[in-house]
Amino acid sequence: MSAFITILTTEPKKEVRFTDKNQFDRMREARRHGDALMPVMNYCIRREDRFHALDCHWHSEMELFRVMQGTLTVQCGTDLFEAHAGDIVFFNSGELHAAVPVEAGEELYFEAIVFSPDLLCSTANDIIRVKYIQPVLDGELTVPRLIRAGTNLHESVSAAFQTAYTMLENRPPFFEFPVKAAMLSAFGALVQNGVSARISASKRAAADSIKAAIAFIQENYRSAVSVQQLAHAAGMSEGHFCRVFKQYTLKTPVQFINGVRLSHALELLTATNLRVLDIAMDCGFNSMSYFIEVFRTEYDATPLQYRKKLEEIKVPK
Repeated sequence: MSAFITILTTEPKKEVRFTDKNQFDRMREARRHGDALMPVMNYCIRREDRFHALDCHWHSEMELFRVMQGTLTVQCGTDLFEAHAGDIVFFNSGELHAAVPVEAGEELYFEAIVFSPDLLCSTANDIIRVKYIQPVLDGELTVPRLIRAGTNLHESVSAAFQTAYTMLENRPPFFEFPVKAAMLSAFGALVQNGVSARISASKRAAADSIKAAIAFIQENYRSAVSVQQLAHAAGMSEGHFCRVFKQYTLKTPVQFINGVRLSHALELLTATNLRVLDIAMDCGFNSMSYFIEVFRTEYDATPLQYRKKLEEIKVPK
């Protein structure tokens, strides 16, 4: 079946539906979450969506990510840890993050709320911004990344998460009030359990280097992209770059490049009538057989089989 990923926005009676996870990935990275007046959005990936990985990405917003099923390996900044069903993970603004199931082939199932720090405060003179938000953004105050189910902190954050998520999903009259109150409550609970710390210059530089490499891939995926080029973009030696890239993205450079190319290939298979050969060439695969091999490995079907399945499904509008 084709997966449907529902993006629930703060605008009344508006729902955006995507036909594959790749459109969802790029929307998360490129578009504002919510709007200028209410910069928050909630996401749901259900069991039937067959979502196998949250590829490494970042955004200027903060995020609360709740695991609904299974066990995930989560990359959060420089930390790597397991998150189980019920656990909540906090991703800071601009922080590289990724997630994959511990068991190969298991699907992800999660709910998330992505929100701008501006949702929580107003001007530069706002005490909440000066005393709490800015230190978290600057890395001077580190709040818990992993909120384990069953802890007192989880009880507070989970209750606030559920309130905000339900309000954003249903959007009853005056829903903005409980949403903002709940997100303030959740962030406040995290801050109360935070510790003073400063991100080392080397860690910050490494994260920025990986961001530069990912940006290079996204801009040049149609052409041949070498590890040497990526290492140069990151300002690292090839060996060091490969180690750091795997640490942050949970993938080798080649795996990540192929993932970006497959993402675009799926869009073309879904939205156009282009020949598979033309799609392969347009997405940077210079070998038809290699494209089919990589596609089959990732989606358990050839491109033609995948397209046929899509054609058999009537997509609701």
